[in-house]
Amino acid sequence: MALSEDVSRIAGVAAQHRAPGQQVVAVLTVETAAAERLYLAAFEDAEAQRQWLAFDHDGAPVTNRERVREAASIAALVEVAEDAAEHVAEGPRVASLPYLDSIGGDSNIAGALPAIEELTRDVEQHYKLELS
Repeated sequence: MALSEDVSRIAGVAAQHRAPGQQVVAVLTVETAAAERLYLAAFEDAEAQRQWLAFDHDGAPVTNRERVREAASIAALVEVAEDAAEHVAEGPRVASLPYLDSIGGDSNIAGALPAIEELTRDVEQHYKLELS
């Protein structure tokens, strides 16, 4: 199955977890250091309040805090690295450590660590399910 089909499939699964008035606004595909594929879905309501939920490749919600933290951290690192390198991915891509290495990086990434931690904290604080 192509990545775009996986993202569409997970977006459909995520839509089943929407609260009234929420929409699925993004699905970020992440590969962890252990090569586990996770999908980080962002939900937003009319007041732009955001919530998050991660799914495994089978579409099951992830409730393990460490797995969610790792996925959010890798996704944020890749976003920062792409911005720093002025790299625009064409089409869907998997945020992963090998992809991060392929982009390269410079001191701008180190300066963005607070932003990466902020996103990770936001995902944890606004997670739709209880994390264990």
